[in-house]
Amino acid sequence: MKYLHFLLIVLFATTAYGETLHVGPDQAFSRIEDAVEAATPGSKIIVMPHPNGEPYKEVKLVIDKPYLIIQAANPNQPIVLDGAGVNYSGAGSTPRAIVQFNYEGSGSTLDGFVLRNAHNDTHNAAGVRISQACSVTITRCVIHDNDMGIMSDGVFVPQRANPTPPPDINTSDKKTQILYTLPGPICSKQLITYCRITDNGAEEEPGYNHNLYLGGDSVKIQYSEIARAKTGHNIKCRVRRVTISNCSIHDAANREMDFVDSKGFTEGPGIAEIVNCSIKKDPLCKGNRSCIHFGKDGDYPHPGLLILKNNFIETPFSSSVIEMTDGNGVILNDNVFSDAGSGAPATLVKKHGKRNVQQSGNKIPEKWKIENE
Repeated sequence: MKYLHFLLIVLFATTAYGETLHVGPDQAFSRIEDAVEAATPGSKIIVMPHPNGEPYKEVKLVIDKPYLIIQAANPNQPIVLDGAGVNYSGAGSTPRAIVQFNYEGSGSTLDGFVLRNAHNDTHNAAGVRISQACSVTITRCVIHDNDMGIMSDGVFVPQRANPTPPPDINTSDKKTQILYTLPGPICSKQLITYCRITDNGAEEEPGYNHNLYLGGDSVKIQYSEIARAKTGHNIKCRVRRVTISNCSIHDAANREMDFVDSKGFTEGPGIAEIVNCSIKKDPLCKGNRSCIHFGKDGDYPHPGLLILKNNFIETPFSSSVIEMTDGNGVILNDNVFSDAGSGAPATLVKKHGKRNVQQSGNKIPEKWKIENE
């Protein structure tokens, strides 16, 4: 009965209250912000291009209504949202990103945009920020030249994990009805798909800004290019469950991937699974030259597994390819590892403490050893 009630609420919400709004020249709204303000939960906002491909300028979108779809008129021809001239400080009504999804904006989608030039005084402004929202999808977007590409909050808020309506809930209030059907714990079911996220970072604070800096319960990254993080990692995650598949990840200033600890989220068993990806180090990399790290950079435990299947991983360096500073172990199946012709000796898995290494079907350069003693 509860499941049926859930389905009826979602169906009622997305059919009765969803509408289509249009933004652009000669449309009902000239600014996307105004369309979001007018939208009801479940609405679709279609954004038309400006003449000659001119960008939408100084965009400050806060998504605080559930199940919105914000979509370019032709998502295969992305529309530019330019943050130049804005200090994305998070002060007052200003978000910390060109597009920010708050918790109340859970279940929403951003489809078919270029997001660029998001900066602030603390060098952590993002093209997209997912602020404790769940089931947010970012698709067919190009995100470049911001302090951060995509950032999501990893603040653990237990009382929001399974919201329960109070006894006196006003069932006639549409937004309240939908909020109590929101799916899952904080920052769960984040989906990044068919995106190109490159060249993000800030030289003013090197090493602390990344192409992706994600926190929360779960994320899937698929069919995307993540490349050339200017000062940090291509992907930094403080997430319990991570799946990365069919991606090209390359040429970061530091690690290609960094899976580390977070209060509340990573203290239980977790997993980072990387499948069918191409991962390549920049031969001119001057930062951390390991490809992948699973473990800790803070004070919280990070149990779980790192799993790599059917990947191509290339590095010319003698640094460790994978470093494990926490976790139960690593499983390596059917990967191809390359030294890019350097002939340099390397350790495939550098373990800190006792970590289990299981491997089969991998192709490994002659001078590499599987693990340190």
